[in-house]
Amino acid sequence: MKHPDAHTKLYCLFGKPATHSLSPAMHNAAFEESGSNALYLAFEPTGIQDAVHSMRTLPIYGASVTIPYKTEVMEYIDTIDPLAREIGAVNTLVNHDGSITGYNTDGQGALRALDEHAVETRGRHVLILGNGGAARAIAFTLLREGSRITIAGRNIENIRRLARDLRVHHPDVEYIGLAGVTADFTHSVDVIINTTPVGMTPDISSSPLDESVIHSENAIMDIVYRPQTTQLLHISKGKGCAVVPGVEMLFYQGIRQFELWTGMPAPVKVMRNALEGGIAAEETIKNLEI
Repeated sequence: MKHPDAHTKLYCLFGKPATHSLSPAMHNAAFEESGSNALYLAFEPTGIQDAVHSMRTLPIYGASVTIPYKTEVMEYIDTIDPLAREIGAVNTLVNHDGSITGYNTDGQGALRALDEHAVETRGRHVLILGNGGAARAIAFTLLREGSRITIAGRNIENIRRLARDLRVHHPDVEYIGLAGVTADFTHSVDVIINTTPVGMTPDISSSPLDESVIHSENAIMDIVYRPQTTQLLHISKGKGCAVVPGVEMLFYQGIRQFELWTGMPAPVKVMRNALEGGIAAEETIKNLEI
C-alpha cells in the first residue's frame, strides 16, 4: 500500500468493538488494486455524533457503521436511503461534499450471498432466527424480493415487535417462539437464517437449533463468521443441506460499500483473497495460543 499523503482519502469503521474487524484488510486491498489513493481505518469513537461531525471536518469520504451505532447514527446524517429508512438502521455512510447519506448493505450482502450459493429466496418461506439489526435488515430486504418471512426467537416481545414493524409494509409476516420451531414446522421452511450470536467464538459448541429440526431440504445460512463453520453449519452439512457461511454476507456487504463509496466496480477477487487471508491469520494466531 502507498504511504498516505495530503491527498489520501480516508474511509473508516465506527463501532465498539472495531479493532478486530476484517473490513480494513478487505477495503485497503480494494483501494490498492483500484489505484485509489485511499486508506480505511477502524475507530472506536466514544459517541457517534462526534464521529459523524469528524467526517465533515476532516473530511472522511465514507464510513462503515457497526454495533452499537447503526440506529443512533440516523439522527445525525442528512439523507437516508429508502431501504435503510425502512429497515431502521444504517451501516454505510457516504460523504458528498459535507452532506452525509446513510445506506444499509447488510440485507443486500445476505441476499447476494444466498444468490451466489444458488439458494432461491423469491417466493420461498424463510425462517429468520433473531430480532436484532441484522435480522431487521435481512428480513426487510428479503421481503422486498418476494420472500415469505417467519421470525423466531426466545424473547416473544422482541420477536412480536420486529414482526409488527415488518407488517407495516408486509402484512403476511409471521412470528413464533423458538420452542415452536419443531421438525414438523421446518418441513414447511425453505431457508433458515441465524442472525443470533449463538455459536460464536468462544461458545463454538452451541447451536441455535437442535439437529432434529433440520432437514436436508432446508438451506442454512449463519451470519456468525467466527468460527467460519459454526456448529449449526456443521450439523447442517451432515444433514446434506446447502449451507452459506457468515463470512459470505460480510464479503458481499463490503463489496456494496466499496461501490457506494467509489462509484467503481469492486475488485471482487482481491477483496476475497484479503478477507480469506485475514481469517487465516486469525486462525494461525489462535492455534499458536492454544
